[in-house]
Amino acid sequence: MSINRFFQTPLFVILLVAVFIQPVSSAEFIAVKSKKTILYEGPSDTTSKEFIVTESYPLQVLVKLKDWVKVKDHVGRMSWVKVQDTSIERTIMTLKPNVIVFYKASFSSVKLADVGQNVALKLLSTVQTDGWIEVKTLTQNIEGFIRAQDVWGI
Repeated sequence: MSINRFFQTPLFVILLVAVFIQPVSSAEFIAVKSKKTILYEGPSDTTSKEFIVTESYPLQVLVKLKDWVKVKDHVGRMSWVKVQDTSIERTIMTLKPNVIVFYKASFSSVKLADVGQNVALKLLSTVQTDGWIEVKTLTQNIEGFIRAQDVWGI
């Protein structure tokens, strides 16, 4: 087969797509399960303590080791957390003040709650419906819908 004919084959098209198109994969998230958890500079207790986060704080998983996970938070800070201090339960964090929880996925629906900035909510479903996600407040157990653009951790 000549080189010109190869460039006209379906195999060439498949190879081209495989090389230049990155598969879309959803990010993996975890939540802090301890009341207070220390995030470290590296995967060891002997590295610098970066900061403390509280229960239900969502973190994006970057790297997993046996006892440690490298994570990124909602402002892009990277650090390490002990696996024992995390949970696979999905939570998200509000990015702005006055995030409204609605009864249905619509601005015309009944308003159930007004949530402040940097508040963790339980993510009930990762499925988005026209830009809305289903959540539950952690303190009052109110279930409803908020705009996905108003939160981090999906």
